[in-house]
Amino acid sequence: MKLVIMCGGSGTRLWPISRTSTPKQFVKLIDGKSLFELTIERNEKLVDGLIVVVNEKQLELCQTQIPARLKDKTQFIIEPVGRNTAPAICLAALSAQDDMLLVVASDHHIKDLEKYTHSIEQAQKLAEKSLVTFGLKPSYPETGFGYIEHFNYDVISFKEKPDLETAKTYVSAGNFLWNSGMFCFHADVFLKELQKHHAGIYDQAKKAFAQAQPKENVRFINKDHMLAIPKDSIDYAVMEKSELVKVVPSDFYWSDLGSFDALDELLEKDQAGNTQRENSFHIQSKNNLIIGGKKVIATFDVEDLIIVETDDALLVGKKGESQKVKELLELIKKDHQDLLD
Repeated sequence: MKLVIMCGGSGTRLWPISRTSTPKQFVKLIDGKSLFELTIERNEKLVDGLIVVVNEKQLELCQTQIPARLKDKTQFIIEPVGRNTAPAICLAALSAQDDMLLVVASDHHIKDLEKYTHSIEQAQKLAEKSLVTFGLKPSYPETGFGYIEHFNYDVISFKEKPDLETAKTYVSAGNFLWNSGMFCFHADVFLKELQKHHAGIYDQAKKAFAQAQPKENVRFINKDHMLAIPKDSIDYAVMEKSELVKVVPSDFYWSDLGSFDALDELLEKDQAGNTQRENSFHIQSKNNLIIGGKKVIATFDVEDLIIVETDDALLVGKKGESQKVKELLELIKKDHQDLLD
């Protein structure tokens, strides 16, 4: 089995610590390690090699975070422009047509590794003849995730990101799972299903892959060939149409770290609930998320704030509202596009 790590995405919801050139998956966020490094760490004993799909601008940074012991077991597929998950996974599958693939995102955080490994083992058994996805048992009515309606391992339907009332009905029903965006299948089974349900992606990706020029363990896809591939997600292109889909209901801790509120749950706190860090001083302040570089950050009489400081930007907001960072960036980029890069 090969591990396919998808490194697309710019992680703008964690701006200003995440930028286009250094997106959140490569930032050392947890215990001095990046989410990308943690992804490799928890999976390397389960697989025989790595296939990393990454943007050309991030290749060098990505390569520095591959452990020396795995450099000879890693292939890179370079996307000059992103075309969503279906083309990325198709290119990876074309590079390993005889292998089973475990497909994961580079920017998710997972704990409970025993439960995680058990879920992977279940998926491997099902993946002999199926396209397997992983569903997480929801702990609250999240509106930012898609849901999977299921009965045991059988998928009844995929649901779009719901509004709050709909999410509450999903959670109370008991047979809905968060859609994790992780998959396990044989490469050839996936390619056949993709060809059946979205021939446009399959044909153009196959052409782009065949004409790409490999250099050692790196395969560069031509930009024009990449742009010719229709843009679509694996869910829309294949999973919602195929009759071979199964789901593994899982209960390990999983987060896509899609906001500062999600990140706040993982960071160490002091007795008042403020983020534990050097060079922070507080008087009558509590439950504040504080992320910064070398500067001293001092607060008094504030609570439930998000304070994020970098060399060139300072973000201040309220906890529980961190999804508004995305809206804020629309304002910032009009005059300060360089702060997003």
